[in-house]
Amino acid sequence: MVPLLSSISPGLVVIELFPNQFATCPALAEVPIFTGFIRAVLEGLVPGRVWVDRLESPRAAHVLHGYGMSLVWGPGVNQVFSVLGAHLRAGTYRGRDEWLQIDPRWDHLDWDKALGEAAQRFTRVNFGFDEALFRARHNGPLLPQGWQIETMEEGGYALHDIAVTPSAFWQDFAAFTTHGAGVCAVKEGEIGALAFAATRFADWLEIGIETRQAYRGQGLARAVAVAMIEKCLAQGLTPVWACRKENTGSLRLAQSLGFVITKELPFYRLARVLSSRFVARDPFPRGGR
Repeated sequence: MVPLLSSISPGLVVIELFPNQFATCPALAEVPIFTGFIRAVLEGLVPGRVWVDRLESPRAAHVLHGYGMSLVWGPGVNQVFSVLGAHLRAGTYRGRDEWLQIDPRWDHLDWDKALGEAAQRFTRVNFGFDEALFRARHNGPLLPQGWQIETMEEGGYALHDIAVTPSAFWQDFAAFTTHGAGVCAVKEGEIGALAFAATRFADWLEIGIETRQAYRGQGLARAVAVAMIEKCLAQGLTPVWACRKENTGSLRLAQSLGFVITKELPFYRLARVLSSRFVARDPFPRGGR
């Protein structure tokens, strides 16, 4: 198959790859931040799109997860900075808002100018997990009367009235249950909150959290988070958490659970382009990310 050329203006071109070409991307291991959501795209675990500046030894790559998260990285981002900026600014592929991270090796470049008025800058926080701190603060989920923690079934996997749904991160329910699954706070058969595996590789698991609107303010998010962390530790997995710094609810919850800030990084929200047919949902509501 012939790669797709995305022409931004004369002389400025990026190449969109087919899935069987994703392995040509620069090594993710060289990026000093959490990149599990991008790895999931490159390994074919979830839908996504991939662009590079050239097929042979790309200097830079841009990957967009089907849920809207994206990353620009590579050993030569500075060499193709104008091309990348034009590609991202034009955003003809973008059907919904995109949440962009930049390889920290290149965050000194003037991304605010390169991305233009369509970009809104935030700060993304990466955490490390301190199990001793978690143990000192939590002996188990604390639930309001009548609520209980249950393993997530297929109905919770595909809830339609929440912003962060597990079904957006996995090919199907079977893959979800194989790679970590999730838990729910349930009362009289009704799900109030859920915590789940958003990505999982080797010995770590990134946690997603969501509370349904009608049940917020009852401590359910904390309860399911504690239960999911206990589930990770019982399986020998390190829990991973990341969120916007501006998402104070998620930030405070993470810190109360034994997560310690390790990095703060620039993070851009790029407005959708109406002409695009690619849909990516907003992955950063109250429940983290």
